[in-house]
Amino acid sequence: MVKKRKVYFDNPNFKNDALFKVIMTSPKTRKFAVGILNALTGIKKEYLENATYIGGEEINKKNINEKKQSTDVTVKVNDEQQIIVEMNQYKTDVIFPKNSMYVMSRIVENTNAGDTLYQKFILINIDNFNAFKTKKPLLTFLIRDEEGHIENELYKSIHLILENCINSSYNISKEIKKFAEFIYEKRKIEELESKYKGDEIYMAVVRTVKELSTDPEFSGYYDIEEKHRQELVDAKNTGIREGKEEGEKQAYISTAKKLLQLGVITAEQISEATGLTLEEIQKLKEE
Repeated sequence: MVKKRKVYFDNPNFKNDALFKVIMTSPKTRKFAVGILNALTGIKKEYLENATYIGGEEINKKNINEKKQSTDVTVKVNDEQQIIVEMNQYKTDVIFPKNSMYVMSRIVENTNAGDTLYQKFILINIDNFNAFKTKKPLLTFLIRDEEGHIENELYKSIHLILENCINSSYNISKEIKKFAEFIYEKRKIEELESKYKGDEIYMAVVRTVKELSTDPEFSGYYDIEEKHRQELVDAKNTGIREGKEEGEKQAYISTAKKLLQLGVITAEQISEATGLTLEEIQKLKEE
């Protein structure tokens, strides 16, 4: 008689960072990741299939006192282009500047000031909230000058608003809507098996999650993220978050200084990416 393996979670939360990273980076679920990234960016599937997928890639610290930070998912398409995907389960005042700073840090790390070849970065924010108070399911931000002209294509930010993708009357691709429904709603694994039976791409994800649900090591990572989620909720309710955000701001200042030294992008672009005001950036210039 085969001993039944212990199940550590049977109602998976796909917005959990640990689980999201696996389903977006595992070779077993590659077609799932390629499908949504192709739908959102327009990058050819053949390029995405051959890209390098990294979960939790660490960002180089600017100083020894800086807190270690990492992206959720980094997709290195080729030498000229990278995609960073961030799952934003809960809203904080610094969530978007923090995610943009990841991209700016990548620009700092990958740009040679004496070289004219700059990598292009696409930041995909998957939002479990509607911070922009919009009915649109997708928002795209580009760096523009005062007259509205696009200054360069070095950095583009896309927001996929999960709830709007499911409920909005706006025209979006079936791929994006299907992805949003899968990520947004929590269902038991057996319900997922029933709903996606016959769909090999999504069933590959379901099978992967089922395997992970009986893995004690992964369960530990999953539980840590669930605990962190609750801590964010508690901190927001008690005001503890304010002190942490001030510490994070110092990291934005450090990144802004590096970008100013490189001269790759304008003060306005740095402001949008880091959340620092133009006045604060001007002071950094004068230091």
